[in-house]
Amino acid sequence: MTAIIHSDLELWLTGWLRTQLAARPEPVCQGVKVDNKEPQPGTAWPPKLVVVRDDGSSVEELHVDSASVGVTVYAGTKALPKDANDLARMVRALIRDSARVEPGNPVAAVTASNGPFPVADDGEKAVRYLTFELAVVGSAL
Repeated sequence: MTAIIHSDLELWLTGWLRTQLAARPEPVCQGVKVDNKEPQPGTAWPPKLVVVRDDGSSVEELHVDSASVGVTVYAGTKALPKDANDLARMVRALIRDSARVEPGNPVAAVTASNGPFPVADDGEKAVRYLTFELAVVGSAL
C-alpha cells in the first residue's frame, strides 16, 4: 500500500492568499500582512493582518482529507470596523475560489464556509473570524 501525504495547507494558503490580496485593486487589499500567527506581545501590529490557522483534517477518501481552516482578520478599529468587514468579505470570496487545478494547489473543493463573525478582543483593531472546510488532495510517498 502506498502512503499518502498532504502538503502543509497553512503554508500553502498563507502564500496563496498573500499573492491573491496583493493582486487585487481594492484599497482594502493593499498592504495586508498574511501570516500563520499574531505578532509577539510588545511588537507593533501591521495596519491590516490576516492570520490563517490549520485546525487539522480527517480522512474522507484514499487521497482526500477534509481540512478545517480558521482565518482571523484584524483591520480598522472597533469604532470604525469597515476595513475589517470589507477585508473579511474579500478573504472569504478568495478562499471560496481557491479550488483550482494548478500545480501545487492542494485544494480540490471548498465544501463549507462560515462568517465573518465579529470577535471581542482587547486590542484596538476590529476583529473578524471565518471558518472553512476544504477538501484537500494528497500525493503518494
